[in-house]
Order: sequence, then C-alpha cells, then structure tokens
Amino acid sequence: MVCKPVEWKSTVVNPTTLAEVRGGYLSQPTGDIYHRYRLLTSHDNSHFFIKLEPDSRHGLLTIMPVINKLQAIPFEIHREGLSFILNNRDYLEECAYEGYQFYLPSFIDFRGRIYRSGILHFHERDLARSLIVFAPNPYDSYDSEIDKRCRKILYCSAPFHYKSFQSYTESNEWYNDNKSSFNTSDHSLIEFALHAKKPFQFIANVLSLERKTDPSTIPVTQDASSSAYQIMSYFLLDVELANRTNLISIDDKIHDLYTKLIEELRDYLKVHLRSSLASVVCPRIDRKLVKAIFMPLIYGKTVISTTKDIHNSLSSLLTNQ
Repeated sequence: MVCKPVEWKSTVVNPTTLAEVRGGYLSQPTGDIYHRYRLLTSHDNSHFFIKLEPDSRHGLLTIMPVINKLQAIPFEIHREGLSFILNNRDYLEECAYEGYQFYLPSFIDFRGRIYRSGILHFHERDLARSLIVFAPNPYDSYDSEIDKRCRKILYCSAPFHYKSFQSYTESNEWYNDNKSSFNTSDHSLIEFALHAKKPFQFIANVLSLERKTDPSTIPVTQDASSSAYQIMSYFLLDVELANRTNLISIDDKIHDLYTKLIEELRDYLKVHLRSSLASVVCPRIDRKLVKAIFMPLIYGKTVISTTKDIHNSLSSLLTNQ
C-alpha cells in the first residue's frame, strides 16, 4: 500500500466489540460492512466474537493507539541491496540455478493426481513455470523431423498462454498473424505480453521458437479439462459429456465444461427462485463460483461446504440483519 492507512477509531464513546471500530483500508460499502470485523483477521463473527469491558485496562481505547502507531510506520525498498542485485544479476544467476540440473519429487493426493514439490515446479506461478525446461539428454542426437514436430506443437500451445482458443488451428493462425507484432524486439515482446494470461510463459515459448532453442526441451503444460468428469464420461459412455470435457472431439473445438454449466445453472435458478432474487443472483454466477461448486462435487463435496462457497461469493449482497 502506498497510501497511509486511516487510523482506527471508535464509532461510540466506550467501544466493547471490534464491530464498533473503523479504520485501515476501508473497501466500498456493501452488505458485508454490517457484519465484518475489520480489526480482526477473521471475518467469522460466529466463532470469533470478542467483547471487552469498557473499563478494562486492555480495552480497545488502549489497543488502538498501539495499532495506529504500528501501521503509521512507513517502509522503503533497500536501495543499496536492490542496486547490488541488479548490478550483479548475471553472476548471481550463475551462482543459483543456471547450469544446474535439478529434480522435482513427485507425490499424489487422495484423488490420485500427481504433484511435484520444490522451489520451482509446474504447479507454481507463471514466472516459476516459465523458467523450467527439460535438461538436454547427452545421448540424444539431433533429429530434424522431431525438431519440426516439436515446433509445430509449440506454435499451437504458445498462444494459449496469451488467451483461450476454440481450436489448435485457430491458435496457430493467431500466432502467425501476430508474429510481426511481438517478434521485432525484446521491448515489443514485453509490451505485447503485458495483456497475456500467462505473460512469462508466453515470452518463454516465443523465445524458444524464435531464438532457435531446442524445442524438445520446452515443457508443454496443459491442464486436464475437468478430468474427473472425463473419467465419468468414459465409464458412462456418455458421448456428449466426453465432448464437453474434451475427452473426444466431435466438432474439432475446445470446450469449457464450467462455462456451459453457468448457462444451465442460471436457467435452473430462474425457474426455482423468485424473479426479483433471480435477477440479482444470476448475473453474479460466474465461472469461478461454478467451478468451486461442481469440480469438488465429484470428490465428495458436501452440501454444507457448497453453501459456504455460495455464501462467500454472494456475501456482499447479504447481511446478518
């Protein structure tokens, strides 16, 4: 935060609960403002109800000056330290990971999904994932046919780090159409990647394609599309569900199951909710909420847990009153 926080102040003469204190970084007033304990890290007031006696030596009037003093202390970046890192970046990188081969230990969760652990791995954020490549195999010789096939795959996969496409043909055409915009210089690539979904992985893929890096060392990370529902469609021999989850392709398009479920859930709510309530709730049903409901459902997600997800998503419309 670059702005000084608002001091915590009581809204009453003798505050006895945290609900009677306002300050810090106050978000826009919503329904949540009426039951949020802003001075408490948890917003669960049913489990964290704290009441202080007005005449207590450790009451809020005593605590607030301490909190205000702490949050009023400004900080800056260590200029010399940052300058040292920037000036010696190449050498520091050489002393860190560059040139080393490392391994990513594997483990599985209760669903049978395989995960990796470590500082850099494929489940990390965009920057970390963009830095990982397969170590070259000293026993492999150059094969022009394999090189060509790898580049063809990268030409299709790289654009997906920028945005979504409905087919690999569409992504390939997009790359060729925009290549002249991002491949003229490093600055043009950076400017172009600013609008990408995963800018660092997009840059890494482009550099691998255009700077003649061995394409066989570049990982193509592609998340399974609703994998549990893919398995379900396989066992049920449900062709429509298999197509929706991209297990098979009938129309040569890449589908998003959760986007389709948004439409169906909205239609269901319009029938089962009052029209006034449906008009408020339905526009707020987004992909994030639908995925939070239906993705874990197949793993045993309970009704209570689903209710909490819905409440958290729509809490700005609700109050405790």
